[in-house]
Order: sequence, then C-alpha cells, then structure tokens
Amino acid sequence: MKIARVVAVSIAGALVAIFSGTGCTVGAGTGSVTGDLYVTDCWSGQFDLQPDFFAATPNPNDDSLFITVQRGSDYANFSDGISLLVSHVTEIRTGMLGQPLPVSLPPGVVPSGDPVVPDTNPADVQFSLYLQQTCRPETPGLYAMSSVTTDAPGSSDSGVLCSAQTAQTAAQCGPSTPAQVPTGTSTITFQHIFDATLAGDGDPGSLSASERLTQATFDVLLADPRDECPGGVGPGIGPPPPCRGHLTGSFQFYFERGKPAQAFP
Repeated sequence: MKIARVVAVSIAGALVAIFSGTGCTVGAGTGSVTGDLYVTDCWSGQFDLQPDFFAATPNPNDDSLFITVQRGSDYANFSDGISLLVSHVTEIRTGMLGQPLPVSLPPGVVPSGDPVVPDTNPADVQFSLYLQQTCRPETPGLYAMSSVTTDAPGSSDSGVLCSAQTAQTAAQCGPSTPAQVPTGTSTITFQHIFDATLAGDGDPGSLSASERLTQATFDVLLADPRDECPGGVGPGIGPPPPCRGHLTGSFQFYFERGKPAQAFP
C-alpha cells in the first residue's frame, strides 16, 4: 500500500503516537545531537538539541525497537527531538554491532504522485528529526534518506556538507538534469542494542544492565522527501533532494521497565 506524504505531517510524530500507546518507558542516559540545520522560516545554522529524555519501545513480535531522544519529557507534538525505528534488532545485536549501518526512509514512503519502487535491500534504520517546539506552527519534519544532494567538496571554507545555499537550491528535474552532483548518505553504528527477545515471554526489565543498554553514534544528512523529483532519482529524472541538515551525535541509555513515559491520552 502506498503511503503518500502530501502535507507537512511529521512521520516522526505519527510513529511516536503509535508506539507511545504500547508502553514507552524512560531510560537513564546521556546523548548529544549537534550540527547544522536549514529549515525555512525557522532555523538556519548551528543546532544543538541538548537531549535529556531517552525512551525505547520494543516490539518483540516484529523484532523492532523504537527510540526517542528528545529535549524535555513533554509530548512529541510539543517538543524537539529525534526518533529512530530499528528493524531486525536481533540480527543487528548478533552480527552487526560496531558496523556502520545505512539509514533511509521507510520503504513505501514516497512523495505524492510517485510510484512505489520495491527495494530489495531496505535499510534497517529510519531516522527523523522533529522540531515541534522550535518551529511550530510549521511543525516541520526532516528525514535521513538513502541519498541527498550536498555541497561540492571545497565549495565552502568550512568544508560543510550542507549549507543554506544547498537547502534553497531547487532540484533540477527532467532531461536537463546534470549527470553528476555531489551526494552523501547517512549511517548509524550501534555499540550495544536492547533486544527484548532475550527475555522470551518474561519481563524485559529483568534483563541484566548490559542487555538493556542501547548505545550508538550517528552521522546523518537530512532532507524533505517532498523535494524529490517526480519519478525519483536518476539520469534524466533528477538528483537526490537537497540537504537541509547535517547532524552527528550519540546516545547511551538503559531500558527501564515502568510506567509509560508518554502514555497515550
């Protein structure tokens, strides 16, 4: 089924709403999310989330983990933060720790009017940034995509990958599309990841501290999927959407069983 993103609805917020009803619990931890953001009519330049709220919701039925790293403990609809949906958690824990993993949009999320193209090797991690506190009422959402257009190497004195000029450049779609543009991808590396299946049918909160630890570092380039050319990316179609943010950071926290942190009203 095609999921068309036709209005500025935050996928991150929707995911939080879905998963918060299943018992998201706060974990004690630390983290950082810093970089550069270029959001129209909201933010331009250096950004520091300064997160102090960490939460995880495991779903053993489909072996996934939903992670929230946020400033403050208010509802996501009124907060700034990042959210990650991690699939195949057991596979990552048993064979991919310490390896950079690609980050992209969820399969099937495409701009309105674009066909859904099957991906035979979808990324196991989806990453989104929401700025509902800083930017409302615009409530923008930016997402790590499989490829984004970046600044050309050496085009800026600071060597940044994403600048205001990049963010404001409209994609050149159609037959006149340049053959090559500088592009970048997003990655995340897990040093530890909480896997609720280790508890079997028992209480995941009873697992040892090392088994409840989630720790990761990331380097992501963010874009707006609506900036993508109709028909996708390719010669004669269009380049990847322009970079609107470059964030690096890390988080480390322990899953704690308890009262839901953001219970659904």
